Amino acid sequence: VVSERDLFSLQRLGLGEISMEIRLAQQIDVLAGIAAEIRKLTVRLVEQGIAAEQLMSLVSVLNDRLTQRVIEVVREDRDLERISWCWLAFGSEGRLEQTFTSDQDNALLFVAHDGTGAARVRERLLPFAQAVNAALDACGFALCRGNVMASNPELCLSLDEWRARMASWIEVSNPQALLEAVICFDFRSIYGDSTFAE
Repeated sequence: VVSERDLFSLQRLGLGEISMEIRLAQQIDVLAGIAAEIRKLTVRLVEQGIAAEQLMSLVSVLNDRLTQRVIEVVREDRDLERISWCWLAFGSEGRLEQTFTSDQDNALLFVAHDGTGAARVRERLLPFAQAVNAALDACGFALCRGNVMASNPELCLSLDEWRARMASWIEVSNPQALLEAVICFDFRSIYGDSTFAE
């Protein structure tokens, strides 16, 4: 007789191994292989009848770790001194409700420490965001068709710009504002200074 606890213990071992592989990965192509393993694990968990809430939580945590490592690998080649920033996740990732691979919904929130204007900081951050979005795409997280990604200058904003943008979505009740609010209000910090997201 094999109990449900036995099966879950085996899966935890698989989760631990995948988490360790993510931490040790130094290249995007290695992370892309690990992302494929996460998708296979998801299928196995569904076949074993894991509850939907547990599945979404486990997959979201693994996808978070993968995204964080992608950001770290891409960041190694970038000069982001004198900028504090936070990588935000929106939509299903923001709600911790991911199952099978979905497209990207992300953004950047930043503050410059030396008084540099938002436009100049954005110029420095956008190539980094484009590289991260491309790396996530290589890992199986498709580029967002609606361009809801950090590489979009409209979603790479200073803290003050984000506050103004969100306030306008609340105050203006046109269909476009509602659509953008629905996408972006389910957000959380994935990497960087999470106090900005708070």
